[in-house]
Amino acid sequence: MDEFTKKIDRLMGRERWDEAEALLTGRMAEAARTGNAQTELSLCSELLGFYRMRGPEERFLAVEGRALQLLETLSMPRETRGTILVNAATGLVAFHRAEEALPLYKQAETLLRAALPRDDFRLAALHNNLSSAYAALGRPAEAESHLRQALEVLRRTPFHPDVATTYVNLAQLYAAVDPADLRIGECLERAMAWLDQPEMVWDGYYAHTAGKCAGGFAALGRDTEAAELRERAEMIYEGT
Repeated sequence: MDEFTKKIDRLMGRERWDEAEALLTGRMAEAARTGNAQTELSLCSELLGFYRMRGPEERFLAVEGRALQLLETLSMPRETRGTILVNAATGLVAFHRAEEALPLYKQAETLLRAALPRDDFRLAALHNNLSSAYAALGRPAEAESHLRQALEVLRRTPFHPDVATTYVNLAQLYAAVDPADLRIGECLERAMAWLDQPEMVWDGYYAHTAGKCAGGFAALGRDTEAAELRERAEMIYEGT
């Protein structure tokens, strides 16, 4: 799956959505036809992320339903189960179903805290995504608390790109409450400084993060940095 996943990431990074969807759905249909439930679930997890970004909602919900059904029948490590639940919950938030997402996040949090070391970046991803749910529900204090927890996890992992993602998320949270909040600029500057570090590895995950952060910078009116980050992502994708 690793090479297949990298190919999907490259296609999505270049916004070649139809090709990525065709590959994912085709491979998932093949896994279902041959009774390979573990592979089918892995592909469901990939498609949850795809439809979260691309839609439509009905396709996301169909895949989410199948993923939850497979989770009920398959045995797997707690961290794998927790990660898939996070993917399902994050998609629900994207489609304005944050109330439905919270129970899935709570299940995932219980699983991931029991299975992972305190410095595992997947815990930071959990907190970042939980923050989005609370922000969508109009609970900014809880949203900020989870972003701060994400930063605490990531500080134990040198040069992880998700630090930049977390600062961009903080900036967007502050902007939603008060567009004149001085912390918005401070967070964006910290995010860009983090991605500028010479020790940072420019790999596929960096490209994914740069593209994601570019959207946040653009939404907050920082078009120069957004263009720079998109250029970096494209440069990495072109070289892989």
